[in-house]
Amino acid sequence: MFDAVVARKARLISIIDGVGKQPREDLITSTLFGTLRFLLPEARAKALRVICDNEFVGDVQIHLWPFFRGNGKSAEPDVVLEFNREGQRAYWIVEVKWGAALGEDQAEREILMVKSGSCRRGNIVEGKRNLVGYTLLGAEKKHQKTLEELELKYFQEHAIKNISWKATCDSLRQLADTEPDPGLIAWARLAADFLAGEPQGFVLGPWPEMKTPGECRFLFDDENNFQLKAVPAVIPTTYYFRETDDQH
Repeated sequence: MFDAVVARKARLISIIDGVGKQPREDLITSTLFGTLRFLLPEARAKALRVICDNEFVGDVQIHLWPFFRGNGKSAEPDVVLEFNREGQRAYWIVEVKWGAALGEDQAEREILMVKSGSCRRGNIVEGKRNLVGYTLLGAEKKHQKTLEELELKYFQEHAIKNISWKATCDSLRQLADTEPDPGLIAWARLAADFLAGEPQGFVLGPWPEMKTPGECRFLFDDENNFQLKAVPAVIPTTYYFRETDDQH
């Protein structure tokens, strides 16, 4: 999907036109996390560090949309990561949002079900699970209250992270510029190009450095000609214009 959107062969607004269920978040989750399975374990861990704001070591297994049920409740988190931490199996939840709100007690149900629910789909081992963190990827202002309540309740047990798409895009650019692995570079650049072309991930980047011109002198003759005695520094300039109705 990344290539199609970057090349303007498909647009997210067109993908969902006329559809009752919005598939954008599932498409983005599948493309972003599914492609990580093709990277080497070390590169995959570095990519997940950027996406989840957590340091991973070793081979991280990616489970997409596992389904859990227990104690009259159910949950289907977008992504559950399974990895080794200090010699024990550990888990991390990633919930992906592309403009949508969090459902009622959604985050808390996901945490409870991953910790102790029965996995009905996803091949995650049964029993009590060592859940160490939760990341909301695509966090916006409307999620702030829910995340604050979640962190207040679980901060002693689990790390609660929230990352905007703009921050993710910027981090992916930095990752592509600093890592030597060609597969990781290609993945990070493509993902960043996709996000940069969408309102959720658009990043302006730094403004150009403005420099004051150096000192110079002008000599004028009787015919109003002048000669520049010193060359001033080049100044980055931005031009603005506004179209009007009477333009032809």
